[in-house]
Amino acid sequence: MNWHEVIDERSLELHGVIARELRADPAKLDLVVAWIQRFLDDPERGEDSKDALREWLGIIRQGLPSVLAAIEDRSDEGQRLRQSTPFAVLMPQDERARIFAKYEALRTRTHPARV
Repeated sequence: MNWHEVIDERSLELHGVIARELRADPAKLDLVVAWIQRFLDDPERGEDSKDALREWLGIIRQGLPSVLAAIEDRSDEGQRLRQSTPFAVLMPQDERARIFAKYEALRTRTHPARV
């Protein structure tokens, strides 16, 4: 397994926690929308980043089932979307730290990605 594959698995696990948070309290999507809006309103932010967040905003507007499908999608499309995730605001920091430590421990057992 290469390091990029490990990072993708880590992202999927992190988003699993976010999915759990959203299932428990769908109103937390409002926090995400507010964060996105602040980002979009910031003139210092790049358009590429804003485009990705506009895409997420479109998914969020489709409702919770669409959001959950996107963040738990194992396809290349799901992986692409998770790379510009706006959901970090929902991540419990203790779980984030635990997951990052778990995957960091795998670093020495991976090989660099082939380009």
